Amino acid sequence: KAVADVAAAYFAAGTFFQLDRIVAAARDIKVADYFDRLALDRALDSIGAAQRRITTDLMRTGDSGAEALQAWANSRSEEVERVRLAMQEITTAGLTLSKLVVTASMLGDLAPG
Repeated sequence: KAVADVAAAYFAAGTFFQLDRIVAAARDIKVADYFDRLALDRALDSIGAAQRRITTDLMRTGDSGAEALQAWANSRSEEVERVRLAMQEITTAGLTLSKLVVTASMLGDLAPG
């Protein structure tokens, strides 16, 4: 696929799930020890990996950018909307380390490896 098409799909997924907002909020989470830092870093890595896997799924639709996202989301609308709404609720209520881990897990469920 063309780099521009893949990039458009990647950023469309990020915008759709407000991942930039989640990652920015995660950077403000205070960690108490090494294991909290490890959990935070691993959750952020999981979010990035899920976004890449979702992008791969988007590219399989035959479209690019927002059109690919829409086709992908429509094909599994209930699951996608459930996760998207849960992620919005989690981040609106104030992001904590445990909420970030749940968010990463939910996003990962949408694009299993």
